Amino acid sequence: MIEAAARPALLREIEAIAARPGGDSTISRSVAEELVARHGLGSTVQLALLALPVAGAMARCEISGFRVAAVGIEAETGAFLLGGNLEFPGTDLGTTVHAEGFVALRARARGNTLATLAVREAHPCAHCRQTLSESASADGLRLVDLAGSDLTLADLYPWPFRPSALGIAGDAGGRTNWPNLEGLDARHRGDGDIPPDVAAGLLDAGRRAHAPYSGAPSAVALRTAAGRLLAAGCVESVSFNPTTTALQAALVEAVATRADLAAITDAWLASTAGGPVDPEPAFRALLAAVAPGASARVVHWRSH
Repeated sequence: MIEAAARPALLREIEAIAARPGGDSTISRSVAEELVARHGLGSTVQLALLALPVAGAMARCEISGFRVAAVGIEAETGAFLLGGNLEFPGTDLGTTVHAEGFVALRARARGNTLATLAVREAHPCAHCRQTLSESASADGLRLVDLAGSDLTLADLYPWPFRPSALGIAGDAGGRTNWPNLEGLDARHRGDGDIPPDVAAGLLDAGRRAHAPYSGAPSAVALRTAAGRLLAAGCVESVSFNPTTTALQAALVEAVATRADLAAITDAWLASTAGGPVDPEPAFRALLAAVAPGASARVVHWRSH
């Protein structure tokens, strides 16, 4: 069993690296390997397990008070992605983002996939198993924990409901799923011009949204108090629930940057006009609970 509490100096160093400005709660492969060598660790996987307390400190668990931690290692880059569970008082429990989902969304936003997921105990809830199963790379995912477990997702979810059951390709964050999204139209909503960086962020996130079941991609862009723009698209599930809304995914990006969610100044939702699903009510409700002072604008894709 790995005991992270016995290495306070290493934990402080991991926190300093993950929380550095522009670091987005990540640790590069080269830095991780340097830490492993300097601290005499056996592997980068051991370092990921030791980093769990730092990841858990990122949790926003104002409802349960229970901090959940996860550290992912990207297959493509070897980078570490730290994350915790997010709970949003003032809205329904279905808006909760689990730590495992947080890390999976971070890899997706970077156009990458997870090779390894380190958790405190290797038994993610059924919600998380379904979330992780949506990925095209799910078969290769390795889950490790502090007790020494080393399992595949198939070990935990032996008869999964996967996108292939409906003839759908699994989610891949770097893939352009909606190339025909060409622009945004705000005129009919009276919201005026869309800032160029917002339009570009929404289009990039919308084109990469995983919405094969509704056929109605959506994306959200957030402006933080520091002026940073963060955008993400929706990630639908073959089981419909647990689908991740674009706002939930964008809030994950905000937490990864250590932003003050309550101080978000502006939010834009781009959605599919007349689509079979309407993300606007949930977008407005969650935004009002998280950042009541933020302006909320809703625009539609000009073509689809």
